[in-house]
Amino acid sequence: MIKYKFNNTHCPTTLALSPRLKAVHPACLDILYERGIRTVEAMEQFLFPSLTESIRACPPFLDVEPALEILEHAVRNKEPIAVYQDYDVDGCTAGAIAAECLMALGAEVHRYCNERAVDGFGICANGVDNLMAQYPNTRVLLTVDNGISGIAGVARAKELGLKVVVTDHHEPGEVLPAADAVIDPKRVDEPDAQYKDNCGAGVIWRIMLELYIRMGVAVEPVMKAVDLAALGTVADVVPLTGQNRAIVQEGLRLMNEGRRPFFRIVSELLELKTIDAQYSVAFRIAPMINAVSRMDEDVSVVGRLLLSEDEAFLREGIIRLDEINQERKDETAREVEVAEASIPEGFDEAAIIVRDAGFREGIVGITAGRLMQEYNRPVIVLTQDRSGNWKGSCRSPEGFSMKAALDKCAKWLVSYGGHARAAGVTVRAADFEVFEKELTRIANEAYPDRDFTKTVTIDVVFPSSAYTEQMVRELRILEPYGEGFPQPLFGLVADVSDVRYMGAEKQHVKYLDKTGLSIVQWNHGEEARARGRFPRKFVGHPQLNDWKGNISVQFISA
Repeated sequence: MIKYKFNNTHCPTTLALSPRLKAVHPACLDILYERGIRTVEAMEQFLFPSLTESIRACPPFLDVEPALEILEHAVRNKEPIAVYQDYDVDGCTAGAIAAECLMALGAEVHRYCNERAVDGFGICANGVDNLMAQYPNTRVLLTVDNGISGIAGVARAKELGLKVVVTDHHEPGEVLPAADAVIDPKRVDEPDAQYKDNCGAGVIWRIMLELYIRMGVAVEPVMKAVDLAALGTVADVVPLTGQNRAIVQEGLRLMNEGRRPFFRIVSELLELKTIDAQYSVAFRIAPMINAVSRMDEDVSVVGRLLLSEDEAFLREGIIRLDEINQERKDETAREVEVAEASIPEGFDEAAIIVRDAGFREGIVGITAGRLMQEYNRPVIVLTQDRSGNWKGSCRSPEGFSMKAALDKCAKWLVSYGGHARAAGVTVRAADFEVFEKELTRIANEAYPDRDFTKTVTIDVVFPSSAYTEQMVRELRILEPYGEGFPQPLFGLVADVSDVRYMGAEKQHVKYLDKTGLSIVQWNHGEEARARGRFPRKFVGHPQLNDWKGNISVQFISA
């Protein structure tokens, strides 16, 4: 159930007197003010972020000096470097950034990623042995987007005589791995001035920039790789504020310029007129990449595609990614249906825990996310691993820390890790029932009144006449949208004069306002036909519709 509330705060007119803010649509300033961005300086930094200034404002990462010393020595002495990456978009882009920037310095670089169904997430002893079997001359092991919890894997690498540099962004445990350098902005001993919201790709991008500066080399190759950092940042659902916002804005600019063949060809094949964060990256490009590991395909192809300049290889590879993603969609639909069927009618516990040995490990995270969105409560979805334990993903709404809940259940877990709202977990088979009972108890205490209503703020309300092409274009200054800064929600007071039905089964509806504005509701055809009269109030967002070169404004309503 969703409950709407209105934004009743407005930006003081004195703030709008700033020369740079005078040109900004007042609705944008109201939205920023309501979201806690309330000074001229804060608004200008948000709307006009500088990547250079955001980097200069941060202190160096802890352990960055020994890390740079190891990497520089390896580059200058031609010592082979192995990049140990994760298999999701963040891991793939982080691995590509490290490889591209190090190879541009003349380094010999190899990349390794776990086989998801065998070794799961992050550096592990078996993975290190596999890596060394493939690349026996490796002297330096560099983890990207993983390693902070890889105690055993790092220990194995050190046992084999490797120099190990860990770069990660996940929450550390009580003990750090015994690497030669451990870089993670979330280390508890990092200063408050450190920017702590980078994803794995953002962390390694910053380290590569520091390496180039240390070696006195022009930083152009690193700056060109910010498009990959932006892809990883959006896909990993880290806050699009502060430095991340600057990275994504600059990265989107490079993507749309088509400098990297991957983005130019993916835009063409997916028919993307413009690459934006919320739709193009988050809902089209990133799912294709994530689908590769989810469906147990070879992840190494992703890195090759991201760095390739061979157009024929890119076209064939991207088409295959799209095919794999369609297979993933079909499997997701099946598993969500099975999971929902397992939830009893009238279920009133504060946590949903679903297990099914037939679920695919790569899909359980999506299933958990879908259930969390529908039921607005913590969700854990598990499948059975090769050892018979229950392994899966956790998702939770804002206000409930899944990581903290798992901390309290650690004695029944084989392993776990992640963030407040998303985590991975493996539950010992013999302890599943007691884990289920305790996790449910923790959630029930967090939701004593069992109120799972989701409250959503309507940022601004306008009559239909206000939704003009100029207004929609002016609103774009608020982009990119994503975690930490969701797309604003608009209210519309309409004067509907006609209705049309769309789709093969007439399942979609388009209301026509007297001003000419189209109001589109997907999958609401049956509801519209049952109405006695046209609705007057809508909630959603405006967008420009480009049909064969003809631009019109339409309002997409929930």
